[in-house]
Amino acid sequence: MILDGRELSKSIKENIKKDVETLQKKPRIDFIYFDDDKSTEVYFTRAKKQAESVGMIGSLHNLPVNTTEEDFLTLIEYLNKEKETSGIMIQMPLPKHISKKRVYETISVEKDADAISHINLGRILMGENDLAPCTAKSAMALIEKSGINIEGANAVVIGRSEIVGKPLAHLLLQKSATVTIAHSKTKNLKEICKNADILCVSIGKSEFITGDYIKENAVVIDIGINVMEDGSLKGDVNFEEASKIASSITPVPNGVGSVTVAMLLSNVLYLHKKYNNI
Repeated sequence: MILDGRELSKSIKENIKKDVETLQKKPRIDFIYFDDDKSTEVYFTRAKKQAESVGMIGSLHNLPVNTTEEDFLTLIEYLNKEKETSGIMIQMPLPKHISKKRVYETISVEKDADAISHINLGRILMGENDLAPCTAKSAMALIEKSGINIEGANAVVIGRSEIVGKPLAHLLLQKSATVTIAHSKTKNLKEICKNADILCVSIGKSEFITGDYIKENAVVIDIGINVMEDGSLKGDVNFEEASKIASSITPVPNGVGSVTVAMLLSNVLYLHKKYNNI
């Protein structure tokens, strides 16, 4: 079964739109990015349009690449206090001159649309997952769509970033999966993957995972997006090989990435309602 993210995304956004229509004050999401990152600009521009399509308000903040760390943090602090702002979405990865740690510490938990603040990430660790990073939530939604019984399943997550690998591993743990986190320095990676009933891949290498890494009838969630020289997109999994072995698999494009914006809008709606006592 091909786990098409477009269908799931459409369903989520339809439900969000119905909910937003009942609100007197509409949620607003503010996107912050730098003018040298064209891929983020395209992504945020599309996300803004999708936010507006469900009745939300979107605002883009395109900053010069030489913006200082202090000015960047000042903008976040301003939006933290801005009553019209329901959620803040920040470009990742950040430029090298801006501290990821300071950004995580500065963004308000009340406006943290991608759940990157230390407090919100800590809440996931404690089993409070109403708000989770959008990509991790998207991967979980597609795993659940596959119909696999997550409880007791062997799950392998390749990737250990704060906004994908680590939170996804904890979301799987909350569903009682037995979870292994693998990464670039993992020994015997192929053998570990071969034991996975659920294989989630976010390694950042085009088609790195081939068919011989995959267990028969496993669920494969490809989180990677790699832009090739001809402009096409490839995942971290060799789809042609893996699709012959897996029971369910996400394509690239139209897989996890298609659901991510819907999950972002879901997070913004959650924050808007929670902190406006709706």
